[in-house]
Amino acid sequence: MPISRLARRLFESFAAWLQKRETRGTLRYLTDDELRDIGLTRREAMTEVSKSFFWD
Repeated sequence: MPISRLARRLFESFAAWLQKRETRGTLRYLTDDELRDIGLTRREAMTEVSKSFFWD
């Protein structure tokens, strides 16, 4: 039985939200050197980490 398109979109949106949440959490623990390697400052990383889960 195929999953409806709405259910699939909800699942995909939830999966994307989880991935962003995990990535933002990881940023919190990177060193300044690691952040520099990916082109972010500490301030930019903390701004990203502090975004609400509604933020895309």
